[in-house]
Amino acid sequence: MTIFPQKCKKYINDLRYSGIMHLSEIELKVLEQIAQGNTEINTIAKELHRDISRIYRTKETLSTKGFVDLTDGMLLPKKTTHVTILLQLLTKYPNIVDILPRSGISILSSLLTPKKVSEIERETQLKKSIIYRKIKQAIEISAVIKNENQQYVINEKIWIDLKRFLEEYKKFEETTDPRVPANSTIYYKNNKEILFSNNSTLDATQTGFSAYERYGLKLLLPTIYYYLPKKNLSKKDVFIHSLQITEKEKDIRHLTYVSLFYIKYKNELADVKHPILTNIKQILQGNYIKGYPSLEEIKEKADVYDIRL
Repeated sequence: MTIFPQKCKKYINDLRYSGIMHLSEIELKVLEQIAQGNTEINTIAKELHRDISRIYRTKETLSTKGFVDLTDGMLLPKKTTHVTILLQLLTKYPNIVDILPRSGISILSSLLTPKKVSEIERETQLKKSIIYRKIKQAIEISAVIKNENQQYVINEKIWIDLKRFLEEYKKFEETTDPRVPANSTIYYKNNKEILFSNNSTLDATQTGFSAYERYGLKLLLPTIYYYLPKKNLSKKDVFIHSLQITEKEKDIRHLTYVSLFYIKYKNELADVKHPILTNIKQILQGNYIKGYPSLEEIKEKADVYDIRL
């Protein structure tokens, strides 16, 4: 069984104050120095008027987040698209350091598609006061504008490079995380939890379709679905995780398994809401939805597991 390294455990602790898709002001200022060609830790500490130990700690968090490597006392940027674009932004537009720290990246990434504040709040789980403050800062430098529907959105006419950075960083965050092995597929994550799959046996809680056997649905699966941090998951947790997996993989077999689980434990899952489940309920009423199993196909599988519709 694979045990996650101490570095990953430290990263989980770091997330308690930094969060997914967050960079602190000191991290951005260090990256700004790197963008200007200052890569030696001693030089960066002198330029920022910070203790060298503070720069070393920042180096650790930037390394864990996938922005830099440390080589012979020098901070070298990772050769990834989002890091390259960010360094270019920091070189051309130093004032961008004012809008990106802490929750800035999360809020701006939410605005890759037009949204009202209530929608940003729901997506980011941040307080409205924080969202309004960041949007106000972004509007002051024309990074965010309001569209004809009174929704906020990134001003790509002026800040196309910012939009490209947010897109690439979001893509990176959705597919990479130091808490899980590099060959994992990530379905959902935030600063407290992560849902993923891997072909290996790992020191994590099995969930989703991998946990269905505990509830009378033994499935033959090509991979194992996991949840971190390790904890006892409820039936509802397992079901919601299987919906999140299905949302990303869109496999008709998964849709069938989700349907069977829902039919079997419908009373206990009555308050679960999800677009996939809404469609499944329509199918169980005799409707046809493209890309989903038919009612007859679900009935056929239900007979195999002795589930009554």
